[in-house]
Amino acid sequence: MSKIKILEIVRDAEGGMKKHVKNLLDLDKNKFDIVLACSRGQFDRSDLKGTILNLYEISVGDRQSPWALIKSLVVLVRIIKKEKIDIIHAHGMACAITGTIAGIFSVKPAIITTVHNFPAIQGTGIKQRLSNLLSGFFLRFNRRVVAVSRNLGDFISSIWNIQWDRIRVIYNGIDVEEIHRSVEKCSAAFCEFHDPGIAPVTILNIARLIPAKGVDVFLRAAAIVMEKAYNEGTSDKKCKKNLPAASCSPLFLVAGDGPQMHELKNLACILGIEKNVRFLGFRTDIYDLIHLADMVVLSSRSEGLGISILEALALKKPVIASRVGGIPEIIIHGKTGLLVPPDDPEALAGAMIHLIQNPEEGKKMAFEGYKNLTGKYSKKFMLKEIENLYLDVYQSLH
Repeated sequence: MSKIKILEIVRDAEGGMKKHVKNLLDLDKNKFDIVLACSRGQFDRSDLKGTILNLYEISVGDRQSPWALIKSLVVLVRIIKKEKIDIIHAHGMACAITGTIAGIFSVKPAIITTVHNFPAIQGTGIKQRLSNLLSGFFLRFNRRVVAVSRNLGDFISSIWNIQWDRIRVIYNGIDVEEIHRSVEKCSAAFCEFHDPGIAPVTILNIARLIPAKGVDVFLRAAAIVMEKAYNEGTSDKKCKKNLPAASCSPLFLVAGDGPQMHELKNLACILGIEKNVRFLGFRTDIYDLIHLADMVVLSSRSEGLGISILEALALKKPVIASRVGGIPEIIIHGKTGLLVPPDDPEALAGAMIHLIQNPEEGKKMAFEGYKNLTGKYSKKFMLKEIENLYLDVYQSLH
């Protein structure tokens, strides 16, 4: 059988979606040729050498004008015909609509979409209702729709009326060994945030700074932690090395960038915790930061799966996360981490204080979570599932 040509289409994205697509570039080169269409600057050509057949930079995203959408469609149709694409694999709903239309015009390719997150469906505005209607309509032209969690699959089936026999749940996968190899001893990261000889409790939040990620909830919870656990000289009982209270105030790290950066910095000031919070922006040393942290917190209001949870467990770090989306499929409350209700700073603060006061319990849960990563959450398993999906879809064309 000749190699199957796959066109991966991805918008400008960071975090889980980008990592997922990069993982797909490691598919078996004896079976697949990968062509990548992405936003300008999304991937470095030099980093992709030997992993893909071709890279095309196109304009694709959530807020395209009608004219920009038409231009993207023309470019995609040309790519599909030039490269003789067999399967189009779109990532996210913006690319799903663009990729599906291009696939219909090109006639030959089968179309697959991976839905990575829960799209916003609330609102009664015409624009929102039209977006929901279009999403469901175009997904019906897809041979398969991939959900990154069972919960997200249920959402796709119920909201967009996609039959379950056309939905495939394939969890995001991580390479635990690769993560451990890439973690340096964190001396640079440690010195960046800590004064010599001082090791405060460090709590890390990794997220794009948008409302769905609930970073504001994390900050409000941080303020409650400061008020309840670190006032009136009590902090010397709850920090490392029994340092004086002034030295032991916890450190809250926010790793990620996004449109809410200015708003969240202002909120930290309003809450009076600006001295204890570091906004790190976009970072390439996420694994080092996780290694440095005492716990990782994901305070999302909505989440497809939460790849940062998998990365934290890979480095045996305790996790606190919102009970939303696919997160409870990873975290079993009290066994592999702690779950809290979304949008509840009090509950989140209580969980953080609990792990600060009971570090051994946190380590035990983290180790239990780590043991679960060798199965369906591994990169190897994910690639095998995607490979089988591509082969099934390709065979259905012939």
